[in-house]
Amino acid sequence: MSNIDSMSNDDKKGISRRSFLRSTTMIAGGATAGMFIPGAIDKVSVLDLMKHSNQPEVIITAKGRALIAKMQAEKKILLIDSMIFAYKANRGKAPTENEQLQPNDIVHNAKIKHQIRLSENEIALSTTLDSDVGPFKFNWSCLYCSEYDTIIAITYPQLTTKTVDGPGVKGNTLIRSFIINYNNIAEITNSTAMAASPNFMAHQRLNNVENSALQAIIDQQGQDWFIKNGFMVLPVEGVYKVMAGVAYISGHRVELEHSRVIDVANKPFYIYVDAYKNSNDTDGLETKFNIIASTKDLKNYVNTDGVHHYYCKLCQVMADGSVSDLRPQNTVVDKGWAEAQDHQAIESVSGLKIYPISRNLAVGDIIPSGYNGLRVNNKIYRVICHGSVDEIDTNETFVIVNKNKYFLQPCIEGQSFYSIDNLEHYAPLSDWGDKINYAAEICRKGGLILWIPNKIYRFNKTIVLKDINVQWDGTLELCSNVVGVVFKYNVNLTGNPFILRSRSLDHFDKAMVMLTSSTEKVNGKWKTKGCVENKISQLNILNGWIDYEESSNGKVLDSSKLTGRGLVLLAGSWTAGLTTQRSHEYVWRNFVSDVYVDGFEQPYVLEAVIDDINPNRWVTWVNGNKLHNLCARRFSQGFVVKSPLLRPNGKIGGEVAGNTCASLDFQWSSYTTESFLVCEGRNNKFELMGWDAPKTATNTIQFLRGNSFPAGYGEAAGNIVELYGATLLHLNGSDLSPLVYESNPGLNTFIGEGFQARNLMPESSPPTVGSTLTNSYIPKLDNFLAFINERPGCHVRLFKNGHFQSNVDLAPMFDFNPESSVRLAVEKGDQYRVVISLENAINHFNMVGSTLGYNNLSAGMIDIDLHDRHKRSVYSSQQTLKTANVTGFINATNIKTIVITYSGFEKSGKLNISALYGQTYNRNSSQGVMTADGACWMQDDIKINKAGAGVVIRDEVNGQLYRIAIANGELKLEPVKK
Repeated sequence: MSNIDSMSNDDKKGISRRSFLRSTTMIAGGATAGMFIPGAIDKVSVLDLMKHSNQPEVIITAKGRALIAKMQAEKKILLIDSMIFAYKANRGKAPTENEQLQPNDIVHNAKIKHQIRLSENEIALSTTLDSDVGPFKFNWSCLYCSEYDTIIAITYPQLTTKTVDGPGVKGNTLIRSFIINYNNIAEITNSTAMAASPNFMAHQRLNNVENSALQAIIDQQGQDWFIKNGFMVLPVEGVYKVMAGVAYISGHRVELEHSRVIDVANKPFYIYVDAYKNSNDTDGLETKFNIIASTKDLKNYVNTDGVHHYYCKLCQVMADGSVSDLRPQNTVVDKGWAEAQDHQAIESVSGLKIYPISRNLAVGDIIPSGYNGLRVNNKIYRVICHGSVDEIDTNETFVIVNKNKYFLQPCIEGQSFYSIDNLEHYAPLSDWGDKINYAAEICRKGGLILWIPNKIYRFNKTIVLKDINVQWDGTLELCSNVVGVVFKYNVNLTGNPFILRSRSLDHFDKAMVMLTSSTEKVNGKWKTKGCVENKISQLNILNGWIDYEESSNGKVLDSSKLTGRGLVLLAGSWTAGLTTQRSHEYVWRNFVSDVYVDGFEQPYVLEAVIDDINPNRWVTWVNGNKLHNLCARRFSQGFVVKSPLLRPNGKIGGEVAGNTCASLDFQWSSYTTESFLVCEGRNNKFELMGWDAPKTATNTIQFLRGNSFPAGYGEAAGNIVELYGATLLHLNGSDLSPLVYESNPGLNTFIGEGFQARNLMPESSPPTVGSTLTNSYIPKLDNFLAFINERPGCHVRLFKNGHFQSNVDLAPMFDFNPESSVRLAVEKGDQYRVVISLENAINHFNMVGSTLGYNNLSAGMIDIDLHDRHKRSVYSSQQTLKTANVTGFINATNIKTIVITYSGFEKSGKLNISALYGQTYNRNSSQGVMTADGACWMQDDIKINKAGAGVVIRDEVNGQLYRIAIANGELKLEPVKK
């Protein structure tokens, strides 16, 4: 005889209570107790959800920061012991660091029950509002330190009602939590690392919520109870039939779909239902059960694996074969009543008002108003609609009610996360690109967070995201030569996103990721919607033709496959084949950080285009974007700015300007790299770490023209390039020159770490007279002449063939704007002379130079003469006329007059004087030398220009400092107070 004969039911049949109470989480800013809704996802990283959830912003207060800093300085422990809940009738839109809390606003003060160390800079604190707490409503909460009477952090949760236990009604249970991010916060709060798996806090919260629901069921109807004849045992021709039905065992719902038969020879024995679950296993949280025959009296227990077993006797089979029903008779209830109680419990836990109560939704049903949950195919979905049900999608993605489509919203952790895996078997769509677009539309319309789980998804269709939050944890593998992912506007991307060019893709010349702004049709009209407010971070763009399995740095399998673009900001989406509708387009106020691109011809591109069909109509620009911490390797051109700047009608269009590109970290590759930066835009800033450029490299940074306008218009100008770190490891001021090229020199500024390399601006050919520099550089540390027209007693005169030209405005040659040059007509044999008189100042010059015309000049000469106050020549130079001429480094002291003469023209043309500039070596008052302010008449003395400043000397005996000062004509020594 078999002592134990069992049947198991592990299938997810019906709607069991545990199917709603899967692994929960705590969300920063205070989310209600969440739950898993079937049809979403089976497993999720709770801490990732905490960090990246779309919850209200948490603000550390000014007093909180001050207290944290004080405790860190004094090496004391900060005890954050309370979480305060309040209701503010006139609450603002967002919390502020100096916000006050009035005592009358407080509705509850709860002790912190759990404090977890997420990292050395991040901790999580939480409390539980049990069902006996309340009632009240709140829309404001904070963390509070009672020892120092200080509010540490504030958040604005949505308006939430806390209910309380009452006669026949169970109050809701809420879990509230904060995540605080502050440097070394874990140490001073004595926070310990999480002791269990990443789902530790989820299980703890799950138990709180689940136990409350289970206890409610037991309180309402008893420990074990059955619906009518469910699990009744009947003798049938020598065997024993267990009737199909529903039972609640210790509050856990189990359902036997079909009657089962037990055949046991030896009698007597008992028949039990054994309901069991493993509360430590996120994949096994649904209650399962066995039907067991045993001669022993079995009791509830927990085995060594943490599995909880709950036993209930169904019957006793006597020695003569008769059956005694041992089901608790006072708890055998009507099915309708039980389902209503089950429905009420589900609604209490889920926070949804669900329709229908005891069956699945059907076509023709009339959904009453006030419901926000639907029961479809034994699953609960979050959706708000009412009216007649016209259609239910067989793939459970939408319903049509009153001829309107409503997307069903299966959720993760009770929050608004929609997994793309919900569409894995969605038959109408076969490609993951189409599926993700479909899921994105569901999320956008339903206010959900699109979740790309940590798996690989191969796709062939361009993915377009707009107005959506995306939790991207997996890898999208692009398998076709199309633009990979497009961000249009208001996309907030978090997680650990990877996008990979598939190794199966033999040819690729598109962009992997693009920020662009094609026009959209709104109410029948095409309108421009700018590509704005995208927040992209932690993005990895990789080429599958690089093998990272063999080497951590990656091994290139075929260098000819390192093509295409990585991340592109494009105004002019029609050029990428994304639209046929042309319009004004702009890319503005986007924030991109922590991006890594490996194995593409152009890793980063900022591009604005001119419409080649209506070139004077559409305006495009890529301006004011913030890009930070961008890394690239194995590329041809690391950062590319493509910008014609002007349309054919001479007006601005196709502009890339005002972008801040900081912490660019580019690795030179000996067999692919041509340049770090190629720029056609203006007024952009680049902070560049260019690693390991060889000494033989040239033109690694290029400023070019993207148009055919006459020189001087639409130039790549006003850009700042700051070179730092390894870029200058083996370079100095003179050796740096070949690395930079400008099609027209002198328009951009280069800053390096060394003194010689600071504030450099190039010319097209080397200085020739007395210069220590080579190959195109003019130091522009101090353009003393730039404001000559504003200096008292200084004036400038222009002579043509010896005749004073009184009607020519000479100011533009000192403002250093290449588009406002002094433009002079030239005939063969003409001579122009500029005389700069410095009547009230005598200055010491390191260098004097001139930047000229932006159209091709005929042959000519330039003479630069410097005279002292006695009209003696201190320095004289004659050079062939170039776009830039410079004296080189000189020591020309006591200069009173500068004379620059242009002559030797062999044919007619235009002489455009863009700039006259000079560098003085008495420019820095902090070095204790004379300032170049144009008003100093002294030659060899020190002049203190700053009010209240003076010469400070030290007493060598006692170290006291004294300042030499003059008061009423009397020289005094005044002690300097430290």
